[in-house]
Order: sequence, then structure tokens, then C-alpha cells
Amino acid sequence: MGLFCCENCLSSAAKVMLGLQIVLRSCRAAQKGSIRKISALYITGDKANENYATLQPYLDFAGTFDEAASLEQSIASRGLDISLESVFRKYQKYQTHHEQLQRVVGEREAVTKNLKELTKKGGSEQQIEELKEQGKTLRNDLKALKQALYPIEDDFIHDFLHLPNRLHAQCPTGDQEVLLYRHSLPGSTSNVPSHLERKDLIHFVDNNRYYMMEQAAHFDVNAMQSLGRYFVTKGDFVQTANPDFVRCVLLEANATPLADYHMVREEHLQNKINTAYLTGGAAFESYLGAMTKLCVYPSVLPLRYVCCGRSYNRAEAQHYGPTPSLYTATQTNAVQSFVATQTADEANAQLEHILSLAIDFYKALDLPFRIVYAPAASLTPSESLRAVIEVYASSLQRYVCVGRISNYGDFVSKRILFSTRREKHYDFLHLVGGPVLYTTRLIAALLEHNIRLEDCKLVGASSSGGKHTMEQDLQQFKDLFT
Repeated sequence: MGLFCCENCLSSAAKVMLGLQIVLRSCRAAQKGSIRKISALYITGDKANENYATLQPYLDFAGTFDEAASLEQSIASRGLDISLESVFRKYQKYQTHHEQLQRVVGEREAVTKNLKELTKKGGSEQQIEELKEQGKTLRNDLKALKQALYPIEDDFIHDFLHLPNRLHAQCPTGDQEVLLYRHSLPGSTSNVPSHLERKDLIHFVDNNRYYMMEQAAHFDVNAMQSLGRYFVTKGDFVQTANPDFVRCVLLEANATPLADYHMVREEHLQNKINTAYLTGGAAFESYLGAMTKLCVYPSVLPLRYVCCGRSYNRAEAQHYGPTPSLYTATQTNAVQSFVATQTADEANAQLEHILSLAIDFYKALDLPFRIVYAPAASLTPSESLRAVIEVYASSLQRYVCVGRISNYGDFVSKRILFSTRREKHYDFLHLVGGPVLYTTRLIAALLEHNIRLEDCKLVGASSSGGKHTMEQDLQQFKDLFT
């Protein structure tokens, strides 16, 4: 039997997957053939004729360079090839030219004002002509200064946007992760057969194509839905449905490497630098579009959201190769969390809250797992702290990531202008979130621990225990095409 026990359905699904495979190959070719020279997050005026600025991030120059010591530590701990001194010199050059530009703008405005007043009072033609000539000279000077400033601005701002977030006090700065929680120890059994040996449950083609069958197909959906329901009922989260595609400007705002996701080839793209990427609805970046330029009342905070959907992250799977398996698959069902708070302390508390809910879920499955703080070198530039949920993969003789929750501080909020108003001030919100479950890797680990999927206890399961008949699942699948 195939997925949901229907050969015709499996055949149709296989055709769809084959078509997707062809599209993805085309997208990869497009990515290799295109070199991005312009940022979608910050567009200078000389490039505005061909591209429009979707978003203008808040750039805190003073706050960034005033705390240079902590930023230097973050750069060094992450192993980034960035010279903060070089960026600061570019900032000084940019400031000098920008101040000069502002002086000319002020002088031109003063001349315009004097010209209007003199014309109104009936001044002499000679005085009026002198002011007009002075205005023309200032206009030409202003145009020349703008043209000179554009490459300076472009060079500095893009380097500034590449600066990473400051590290959280609990983030390990060395090479090793820090153990936060552990449930049971893995056995000493070696030469454990791979989960791919279970041909009755898994038909694996490659990292982009695989099929869950029988109880694996049931668990794939039920585990995701149960954990999402548990976050809603026990964690006071609101469940959302997110888009599967995210624009480049939001990936750049989150400092996400563009190679992590598949770029979409669009026939009629108005803004050519703001391309779309296939992330899946259960991706942190998928939340950012709804939060961009949003200002909320402090009374509604913290905002807690959870989403069940797909994830198409290609980068994370590279850690568990080179042999292709469910551990290296680039797509999976997932549960994504997203929390916004007003202060850093509240963000820390919400991260612990998410981890507590996740621990309840994985403890009920009774397999070896742990939670660790990832070292700074493995973080993305936007993360200040990352807690990784790992289960033990017997065939690999190592722990693999099945979820991760990150603290972003107000780094991302400043870039997407996500804020709250406090009296007459606007505060950028602190963000916490990440996928708390990757179902494919969890299924692989459970099978290698000889745990029957149908016997797994899922916290948050419905009153019926989350069990559905094959006929119900088949009908749900058919309903997608009617």
C-alpha cells in the first residue's frame, strides 16, 4: 500500500513530485547563473529607477558602534570574516559626506526662502537674479554630492547590514555546545539498521522526494497536529496558517542565507531583486511578512503564535550526510513557534516556556533526547542564542536536531519595523521562535529505536487519541483535488 493506501493517488502524487523536481532543478540553475549585487533590504537612490524599496530598515548606527566591544566578541565567536574597524571607517566617511550633503540642502532651502520673500517684497532684478544663480549652483552641487554619496552609502550600509547580532549571555562562545536538559541515555548497541530498511513504511527516492506509508503517514500528520494543539491548549498560543513563499527582503531582514531555500522563478516579476523563495509555512521567516511595519499595543504582549505546515530548509540537512536518508531530507512537516515580547527578560522567559512545552512532548515518546545551547559559530547572524532539541539517531551513533528555538532580541524587529508604542516612544520588540518539531527526523529516530509508531503517546492528541482510519485519510487526500 502507498500513501493513504491508494495506488492511483500515489501515482498522481509521484507525477506532482516529479514536476516539482524539474522546477527545483530550474531554480537551482537560475540561482547559479545570477549574482546578486544589490540588496533588497536597502536600495540607494541611484538604483530606485529600476527597483523600488519595499522596506526601509531602522539603522541604529550610534547604538551599534557605541557597544563595539560586545560586537567584536560576537564577530570573533561566530568566526566571521568582518573587520568592525573597517566598517566604522566607512561609517565615518559616509557621515562626512552625508553632513556635507545636508549643509547644501540647508543652504538651498535658505536661498529658496529668501527668493520668495524678496520677490514678494519687490526686490531688485539684480538681487533676484543673483539668488537664482546661487540656487542653480547649489542645485548642481547637490546633484553632484548625491551621485558621489551613492557608492559610499551603498558600500557602507551593506557592510553594516552584515554585522551580526550581539550574543546572549548564555550562548557558548567556544566550540562545544552546553547541555541544558537530557532525558535517558542512548544504548550501547552498534550497527543498528537504518530506518530506510523499513520499506513497508518509507519509500525514499532522494532528499527531495520520499513517501511515508501506513503508520508512518499517520504519525507524520498526527504528531504535528498534536503538538500544535498542545501549544494552543496548554501554552496559550494562537494557531496560524502562514504562506509557503517568502520574499527576499524578509530573508535578508532575518539574515537568512539565500542558499538555505529554493528560489522561485517568476515570469512577471516587478521588483527583480525581491524574488520569492520556497520556505514552507512552518518557517520563522514566513511570519515576518505579517509583522512588517506593525505597531501593537503593549497590552496585547506577549504575542504567541504556532503554525503547523511544511519546511523546505536545505542547509540543516547537510549536517547529517553524506548518505541520503530522512535525516538529510530537505522537506518535512514541522511545527513553528513565534513569540514577540516587549523586553529581553520577557523573551528569556518565553524561550523557557516553549522549551518546557517541547520537553513534555518528547518525554511522552520516551526516547533519548537532549536540549543544548548551540555554540556561537553555528548561529545565523540574527540569532543571539539557540536552544537545539536533539534525539539520538542509532544508525548514525549521534544526536540529530528535531527542533530549535532561537532568541533574536530586537535585531530582526528593527529591520522589519515591528514595534510597540510606550507613551511617546516606540520600542522594537524582542523575538523568540523556531521549529519545535521536524517530523521526518523524529520518525526515523523512533523506527531505529524499535518504537512502534502506533503505540507512541502524543501529548495534545484529540480525544480519539489522534487515530484515524485509512478510509478517512484517503477521503481527506481526495478532497484536495475536488
